[in-house]
Amino acid sequence: MRTPSALVSLSIVMATTSASHAVFTGFTRERLVTAAGNTQYSIYANFDSVGLPSGKSWVFLNAYNYQGVSGSMNARHQDAAEDIDGNPTSSWSATANLLGTAARDNDSWVSASGSGTSAGADASLDPSFNNTVFDRIVGSGGGAGWFDATPSTQNLVAAGGASGFRIKLIQIVRTGNDNLQGDYVGSMFITYKVQDTSAPLTGSGSFNLVPAPGAIALAGLAGLTGRRRR
Repeated sequence: MRTPSALVSLSIVMATTSASHAVFTGFTRERLVTAAGNTQYSIYANFDSVGLPSGKSWVFLNAYNYQGVSGSMNARHQDAAEDIDGNPTSSWSATANLLGTAARDNDSWVSASGSGTSAGADASLDPSFNNTVFDRIVGSGGGAGWFDATPSTQNLVAAGGASGFRIKLIQIVRTGNDNLQGDYVGSMFITYKVQDTSAPLTGSGSFNLVPAPGAIALAGLAGLTGRRRR
C-alpha cells in the first residue's frame, strides 16, 4: 500500500456494516493527515477466508448503489485537468491524476484494484456515476457505482487487514483539518467472487468519516479559555 510522505495521525476504525455472506466482514476506514496538511480517508472492503479454497484469493468485481446517508463528504480534488480559472476538475478517476505522488495523496478517487494504491488504482465508472452528485449532494448517491477496468484479468484482493484480505475502494481527502466539516456516512454494495470461479457473491455496509477523536472537544476548551481571559 502507498504511504504518504508524512503521517501526522493515523486511525483505523471499523464501520457499521451488514453482509449477505460471512466472508465479507465489512468496511473499515483509515484516517491520516498528509504532508500538505489535508485529511485523507481510505475506505476498505474486508474479507475473511471462510469458504476460500486453499491457494485462492477473492476477486473484486464492482461497487454499486453508493448512497450518501448523512452529512457532507466535502471531498477535495487535485486532478490533472483544470478549468479556465485554474481549478482542478472533480474527477473520481485515480488514473486521471498525472501530477505525481503528492497530488494523488491529496486527491479523492475510487478504486477497483486489489492493492488499492493510487499508482495501480484503475476503475471504470458506471454511467450513473455523476461526479457532482457523488461528491457533494447529501443523500443523493443516485446508485453510483464503479467496476474493474480490466475484467479479462482477475483482480485479486490483496492480503491485509484484520480479517485477512482487503481492497481499497475509495480515497476521500478533505482540505486542511476536517474537524469543522462534520461527520459523513456513506453506504454501498459490492460484488466479488472466488478466484477462478464465476458465481458472484454480494455484500453491503456503511462507513463514516469522523474528525480526530477529542479534537472538537479541545477546540471548545480553547474557546472557553479564550473567553475567560477576556
